[in-house]
Amino acid sequence: MNKLHKNYHCGIDVSKLKFIGKGSQGKVYFLPPDKVIKVFFNDYSFKDQIHILKCAQESRFFTKIYNYDDDSIIMDYVPGPNLKEYLKNNSLDEKIAFELVELIYNFELLGFTRLNIRSPHIFVQADKSIKVIDPRKNFEIVEKYPVSILKTLKKFGYLNIFFRLIKNKYPDKYSKWKKLH
Repeated sequence: MNKLHKNYHCGIDVSKLKFIGKGSQGKVYFLPPDKVIKVFFNDYSFKDQIHILKCAQESRFFTKIYNYDDDSIIMDYVPGPNLKEYLKNNSLDEKIAFELVELIYNFELLGFTRLNIRSPHIFVQADKSIKVIDPRKNFEIVEKYPVSILKTLKKFGYLNIFFRLIKNKYPDKYSKWKKLH
C-alpha cells in the first residue's frame, strides 16, 4: 500500500473516484461497479466501525466488508433513499414497519447495547428491505429502544400507524416501546 501519497487507501487512489459524501467520521467514494471506500478522519472512528461491521457480517441489515487497511474500508454501496427521505414521499407500510422491528431484534442478537440508529443511516431498498450504514458506538452507548427511529416516525405522522402495524406480530416491542415513547 502506498501511504506516501495521502490519497491512497486500500491500495486505491481515491482522488480518481467519485466523491459521494462526507460525514462526521470520514469521506466516502464510489468504487465501481457496486462498492464504496470510506476513509476515516480518526483512528477511534475507524476501529469502532470496523469492529461493529465485522461482528455484523452475517446480518442482512449491514454492508459487507471486502477489504480494509488502517484508516479505510471497502464495502457494499447501499442505494436508495434513507428513512427520512422515504417517508417524505411514501407512506409507512407493514413491510417497512416490520423491517424496523426486525432490525432492532438483530441488534439485540448481535449483543449491541445501543438498540438505536439515526434515521439518515437507514436506507430503504427497492424491495422495501432496509440496510444500515455508519453504525457507531453500538457496544458503548446504552439505548434500550429505537428512540431516533420512533422520533422520525412521529415527525412524519406515522408513529401511531407504526404501533398499530406491529401490535399483533411484535407484542413485546409494541408494549415496551409504546410505554417508553
